[in-house]
Amino acid sequence: MGERRTFFKKMFLGDLMIWLPVGILLLISIVEVFSAIQAMPAKFVGQAGYVGQFYKHIGNISVSMLIAMSITHFGVIRLFRSGWTTLLIVIAAISVVMLWLTPFFGDLVNGARRTFFGVQWSELVKVFYVITLAFWIARYSSKDGLKPTCAGKWFLVLLYVLEVLPIGKENMSGMALLTFVTFFLLVAGGLKRKTILKLIGGGAIFFTLIVTVVAYAPDDVWKKVHIPRMTTWKHRVENMINSSSKEDPELKFKVDDANFQVSHAKMAVANGMGVGKGPAGGVERYRLPQAFSDYIFSIILEEMGLTVGAIVIICYLCILWRSVVVALKSESMMYAMLALGCAMLIVFQALLNMSVGVAVGDLVTGQPLPFVSKGGTSLMMSGVLLGIILSVSNHAKMLQEGKKKKEKEVAVEETA
Repeated sequence: MGERRTFFKKMFLGDLMIWLPVGILLLISIVEVFSAIQAMPAKFVGQAGYVGQFYKHIGNISVSMLIAMSITHFGVIRLFRSGWTTLLIVIAAISVVMLWLTPFFGDLVNGARRTFFGVQWSELVKVFYVITLAFWIARYSSKDGLKPTCAGKWFLVLLYVLEVLPIGKENMSGMALLTFVTFFLLVAGGLKRKTILKLIGGGAIFFTLIVTVVAYAPDDVWKKVHIPRMTTWKHRVENMINSSSKEDPELKFKVDDANFQVSHAKMAVANGMGVGKGPAGGVERYRLPQAFSDYIFSIILEEMGLTVGAIVIICYLCILWRSVVVALKSESMMYAMLALGCAMLIVFQALLNMSVGVAVGDLVTGQPLPFVSKGGTSLMMSGVLLGIILSVSNHAKMLQEGKKKKEKEVAVEETA
């Protein structure tokens, strides 16, 4: 029994209270993705068939966890201090270039170009962006808070323009997600109150300008400048405003092309009736597009009920809570920001996906549910984020053990 426990401790390094919720999420993923896959149209299944698609998902989960374990065992400290750093910089640069090319030459799926050569480059860029932001905060952090130089400020602006804004061309929710992560990470890093108010004011002005331009610019303009998704978002906001109008209280109950996904997401939640219909018992998986990805939380609520839905939420909150604990124990601003930034990216993305899954705000997004949704690139990158958090956790644990050892040695010397 002791040998088995030692084996698992060596295999699953880091915080057990992070591994445990991730394991629960993966188990739910296996059940619900298998259910959702059965409802996929035959033309999307391919030659592998439904069983092949399920095995592919299991394979992606396995690779994702292997990535997390590898990063944890190797350690981010050794990773960023070794020759691998150059390779990571090259991969990051390639990812940014491919991100800019994707809206023009990428694969067209459901009216959007988010993959190029089968890879969703925005997922890679999100990870590299958070890592770079963590290093930037550590570079300019001091006892008096965050004090970047003029060159440092311009570097952050350039980083945002190169890596965040292009994501918004095809995925506005992805850009919004990274913007929120950036803001909260800067606040956690010690940004001054005056600067925070300036950022909030500047962001409000920028958002107002974007909304005004989108609202009044003709749809043809966005097609000419190769940003057709702006038209989609404009129509979605208009539909949300119209559906909340009191002039026609029955309007929101009429299902049409404009509110199809939102309406069926609400139906999935209602069909579950709190207790759920059981795995593979839901009907909305046949109607919701991307039921195995964007709307997986709706399917969970329909088939497994509110209890399992609450467990999913608790799992993500547990990951965030333990990551904050890890950040506080790391004794290094750089590694604290790494753990916190990766956790924020996972949890904020999960909250965004789940809010859409229960039709909050009647908006639609393309953000997968980390560790639950079916996917390739997104699952791999979730594994990278998990590995970074666990590696920092393992480092913090070694620091604590080293302190205790020194304290014992000092105590022994004093008694002697």
